[in-house]
Order: sequence, then C-alpha cells, then structure tokens
Amino acid sequence: MRTNTFKTSPLVTAAAVDAAFAATAISAFAQAPATPPAPAPASPPPNYNIQYNGLFDGYYLYQFENPKQQVLVDPIRFYDNRHNTPTLALGELNVLKNPKPGGFGFKTTLGAGDIATANGGGAGTLESRFQSIMQGYGTYALPGGGGVDFGKFYTPIGYEVTESNGNFNETHSVPFSVIPFYHFGVRAYTPSFQGWVLTAYAVQAIYNTANAGVENDTKSASFVGNITWTDPKNKWTVGESVGIGKNKFNLIAGLDATKNKVTVSDTDITYNLTASQTLGADYTYAQTNPDTTADSFKATVDAWAGYYKQVLTPKTDIAVRYSGGTLKSDAPGSMSVKPWEATATYELHPAANFTTRIEYQHSGANVPIFEDKSSAITKKSQDTLELAGLFTFSS
Repeated sequence: MRTNTFKTSPLVTAAAVDAAFAATAISAFAQAPATPPAPAPASPPPNYNIQYNGLFDGYYLYQFENPKQQVLVDPIRFYDNRHNTPTLALGELNVLKNPKPGGFGFKTTLGAGDIATANGGGAGTLESRFQSIMQGYGTYALPGGGGVDFGKFYTPIGYEVTESNGNFNETHSVPFSVIPFYHFGVRAYTPSFQGWVLTAYAVQAIYNTANAGVENDTKSASFVGNITWTDPKNKWTVGESVGIGKNKFNLIAGLDATKNKVTVSDTDITYNLTASQTLGADYTYAQTNPDTTADSFKATVDAWAGYYKQVLTPKTDIAVRYSGGTLKSDAPGSMSVKPWEATATYELHPAANFTTRIEYQHSGANVPIFEDKSSAITKKSQDTLELAGLFTFSS
C-alpha cells in the first residue's frame, strides 16, 4: 500500500440535518433573516510548475552485543546497521512537475547514503551505476484521470516505504527485507472510483538485485498488479499487490546464474481507530521455483508485521511494531530461519519540518545469526538503541 497517512472527512449525520431544519423553522416563525452559510474554503489550484522537495535522515545506533554485521539474509536490519557511528541513512532530493490532464510531467529522486547504496545492490555491482537515481520517470496524465509512467519507480509491494519519515518507525520490519525496492518499466493507473484505484506494471524484473532491475539480465518481462481501496469515511485502507515473473535470484540461496520463476504477494491493512490511534498489518509471501540447473533451489518466505501508533500531543507520538517470518530453502545444508523483532519508537516534532526519534529494538531468531563482540556468529538475539533526526524541505 505504501502509504500510512490519512485525513478524516466531516460527516453530515441525520441528527445534524434535523437540527438544521428545526433552526430554520424557528428563524422563519420569528421573521428573523436567515444567516447565509459560510462558504466552503476553496481548494488550492493545482501546481503545474517545476517543484522540489527532499529530506536528510541521519542516525546514531548502539548495538549492545556490538555485532558488525548480520549473516544469511539480513532479516532484521537492512538499512541501519552501523554500530556506534553517526551515519547518513539517506539524503534525498525530488524534482518534479505535475502533468496537466492530457499532458506530460516527470519526477526524479536523487539519493545518497546507506539506503541508496543498499537499493542499488551495493558498491561494485551492475545496479550500483544507477543507485544515485532512486527514481526517474515521465508521466502522461489521461484527460479523464489516471495516467501512465515510464522509467524507474518505487515498488507498490509492502506496507512500509523507503523513506523512514513515511513510516511509523525509523527502522524497517522483517517483511520489508524480503520485498523489492523499485521496478524499471511501465505502469498505468486508474483514477479513484468510489475509493478503488488499480495499477498495472510491466517491468524488467520483480526483484531488483545486484544484477537485475534497471540492468536487465532476465530478457523477459515481469508483471505486477496492485489494487487499493479506501472507504468513504477514511477509516480503512486495504491494498493487495501480486507479482509474477523471472529473476536471476533465489531469495535465500543467493544469486543464481539462471532464471527462476518468482511469485510475490503482499497484503496491507490500515485502520484509523480514532483520530489519534492507528492500527496496521502486513503479510508478505514470496517464492522462487527452481530451474533445471544444479545450483538453483526452491526458496519461500512468509513474513508479517503488526503496527500501532498513538498521537500523544501535536508534537509527540509513540509507535510500536512486532514482525517476524519464516525463510526456507531447499539448498543442501540450508536451514529454516525464523527472524523476529519488537520495536518501540518515541517521536518528537520540534518544528513542522524536523522530527527526532528515539527507538529501542529487541530482535532474535531461532538460529544464531548475530555476531558477538569477538565477531563470532553465536548470538540468537540482540538489543539496539537508536537516535534519529529527519529534516525535510520543499519549494
């Protein structure tokens, strides 16, 4: 679904209609002039000029077991894993032009920092050549609504988004570590119809890996479909994404030199319990089917996450998350890994464009995947404390 922010619309109830009718009758009986209703505030006109916005996201992380890295599939901390080192997670600049109906526009997202490097497959890989351009696509807006994009854009798969300020927590969940980050290709989307929006994708690869994404090494198209529904009261938002195709990728066994059939499904649910309380849920299933070569093996992932956020004051809020999953492979000697994490975040907004977060996380797995202080992989759990600052700007 990739979005977590909602606005509650005022409702006209039957009681309000009755009260208005009674007030009008009394006014007429007393021969007093009726007070005209206040005009509705005018919506701001669309901005079709070139605009820019962006953010800086930095953090300091202390891992109590002092692990230098995580092995296997990095199921807990994919982006922020630098211990005891102030780090730039992401510096981002968006330059965009909204298209007029029947016209063209564009969006370019430039990025630097650990998140840009991770999304690009890591230094020295084929995909790393494109990591600074996190998004870059042109848009044609259909006259009747909806549109078509072509280029590189973030995936619709998953509850959380790449930028941490779009999520409840600073860190990302277990499901986020097993979904794609972006796609390269074409997408077409409908206007909203009674809360329903449909989007169809034809892309180079479902999973962007060290050698697949913008750099096409599969020689065949993959397909993604997304459907999202928001109820008229803005209480519920439900999204479903499904992707099918071929990638040179096994989810656990590593990069494969040949193609594998890939299927991924993701279901997202958000419920605004009250004006200040929000619940969320995410379930992701992914699978690769082996080809005929000896180095290709079937791999499956089941991952889930639950979210709760409470606004305390106009400048403070808290959020908790619990996520986990099961990752399996048929490769000889492989093991079933069951990572999980529990995260609590306190958020302070000293200014409208600045957010500070303090976050505690306890994470673990059924097998040792964390290094201890001697760099030996002997730990099944770890505890981390993180302080983050997010600064946003716009034209």
